[in-house]
Amino acid sequence: MGRMSNPYLPGTDRGALIVLDTDQLELAGFPDGGVFRMLHTTADLHGHTLAVPQTVAMEHLAHRHFEAQQLAGRSSEDAARRRREALHAFFTILPTPEGAAEKAFHRVAERRLPARAASVDGGAGKDEAHSIRDTVVWLTLLAAFEDRNQMLWFLSGNQDFAARSAFHPDLRAEAEQRLGTDRSLFLGLIKDGIPALLKRWGTKVTVGAQDLDHLVRSETVVQQVQAVITGPARPFAPDFPVPGTDFLAFDGRLGRPLAYQVDDRLWVPSRIRWRAHGKEHTCSGSSFIMTRLLLEVSVEPILVLGVTVLDVSPGEPSAARERYET
Repeated sequence: MGRMSNPYLPGTDRGALIVLDTDQLELAGFPDGGVFRMLHTTADLHGHTLAVPQTVAMEHLAHRHFEAQQLAGRSSEDAARRRREALHAFFTILPTPEGAAEKAFHRVAERRLPARAASVDGGAGKDEAHSIRDTVVWLTLLAAFEDRNQMLWFLSGNQDFAARSAFHPDLRAEAEQRLGTDRSLFLGLIKDGIPALLKRWGTKVTVGAQDLDHLVRSETVVQQVQAVITGPARPFAPDFPVPGTDFLAFDGRLGRPLAYQVDDRLWVPSRIRWRAHGKEHTCSGSSFIMTRLLLEVSVEPILVLGVTVLDVSPGEPSAARERYET
């Protein structure tokens, strides 16, 4: 308890700074998506502050500006202005430290994390750009934590920051050297992103296996998964055959039924196995697809209101099927 009274250490009861990387901001469906509304509600309930690094804000705005340009009849400038106003309304924007870009350039040249290893497929320029970007984000996190006396959680699916489910030991060592060993313990990575936040701060509720099976088999879930795996941003390797929109069937659910309540909604993380039918899959042998989903569910009646596809990957071999609940 003595350590908690140290004025140089964050208090665990004062709320955390929850910082989203670009991938998590997109998954949340900011600003109108149900997942973002849940994050905002959770932050309010627990006194947390939602934040994004300035680099993430710039990436998000550039992406939305490009999208608006593709929609006929809409002003990309107006869309960018509205999105910028929404970002500043809902998030604390963490400024990029002075000189961060130059430091990032030198760190990338030295291959210091979070810089990624050199590409072997001719994408060295792209890798360098990603590495500079990631390094600027890392330096922004350190500076933001240094200026505050509160816990900082960074939500990112970016593997370049992580070793298993925590910050890479090299990054952790850098944080300890800069912030001190005790304070650095309050700088954390949530690699599993939004479902991990639900587990930490949501109210766990019981959902029967039969009810959960009914939810995950719903047409709403199937349609959203099909839209993701057949959309323009393919989640698979180029040689993986994408199923047609009529060839996806529920094949099983992995793990125990779990649900978390936030306000008047249930949030159900699920891992679902699908069978992709069609001769292209029969020939390739790649007939199964695994998805990690987050379902937004009404309490009464129990209905799926929204589906967020967190991850998609080729399915496991058929020998693993006995581990699934069907």
